[in-house]
Amino acid sequence: MLRLVKDNREDRRRKILTGIIKTYIDTAMPVASKALVYKYRLDISPATVRNIMAELEDLGYLTHLHTSSGRIPTDKGYRYYVDMVMDEEQLAPSEKKKILMRIINTQWDEVGRLLENALNVISDYTQQMSMLLHYRIKNIFVEKIDLIYINRFKILFIIVADNGDVLHLFIENENMPSIEKLANFLNFVNRELKGHSVYDISSKIKNSMLLSGNSSYHVFSSLFNLLIKSLENMEEKTFMHFGVGRIIQYPEFQDAVLLHHIMGLLDKDSPLVKILEADIKGSDVNIHIGREDVSYNLENCCIISSKYGMKNRVLGAIGVLGPTRLPYGRTISVVKYVSDVLTQALESAIF
Repeated sequence: MLRLVKDNREDRRRKILTGIIKTYIDTAMPVASKALVYKYRLDISPATVRNIMAELEDLGYLTHLHTSSGRIPTDKGYRYYVDMVMDEEQLAPSEKKKILMRIINTQWDEVGRLLENALNVISDYTQQMSMLLHYRIKNIFVEKIDLIYINRFKILFIIVADNGDVLHLFIENENMPSIEKLANFLNFVNRELKGHSVYDISSKIKNSMLLSGNSSYHVFSSLFNLLIKSLENMEEKTFMHFGVGRIIQYPEFQDAVLLHHIMGLLDKDSPLVKILEADIKGSDVNIHIGREDVSYNLENCCIISSKYGMKNRVLGAIGVLGPTRLPYGRTISVVKYVSDVLTQALESAIF
């Protein structure tokens, strides 16, 4: 890494590296020494700039596509810029107000719609593809349970969680109990399961059926077994994305092979989901640049994510997938603010 010693040479290296990265983010074109001197009014000659650019290339911060072309940043160069140079671009109060209005003041009755609103906002304000990973049953607790009688073979079991999410479970049986018995069952499960983790409901019911002296667990054992089966078949997490079309606007992704690779990242079992799962356990804001982690193979890509949740419980991570030359300062500010708004909405339970 560039030394932080404030001598003239190190200061020049830092300014030139920063200028190349900012220019390349704006233009997607290799940056030449003459253009750099002119744009940033440097008090050194283009020849001196070329020498410093060669030093930065030897150190791994820059590279070039052709012998006679200008320089472009490497993943190492972007990382230095993000960690040591970049200033986070603060959103204007008017922008924050618009984002808040679009996410919270839009009518929504389930968490899924709230998450869709947040994805749309991030994509619009960053011009990147937005994405999120949301834990549906981890870290949330039963607020209320309801039943809807469909017919004598099927009922709809509805779990309202404390984060506002609503889980729908269809339960089918050849000989469904009467509506009166179902009402008694509903009253019983609300008393027994309210306040329990949705993730742990199955094990709670299994243990109670084995160990509890409450006869109701045995009376309703067939319904409980059907409920357990439905819960265990439920997806524990939801992966969502918006604005895939924005990816193809960048020249980096015009290559068909690379574009095909990026499209493969959107599968629910892809490395992208694994990255977001790791981010949920990581810092409040996480930035993945290119091939820093070779196991994920994010060549020419950058992922920026931020966690959201409620009551000190993390429920997911939301962020963007874009090129490594995305405008980091603004993108980080938008992602952080939207995740904060999501947390506020979930904690205030506006339904």
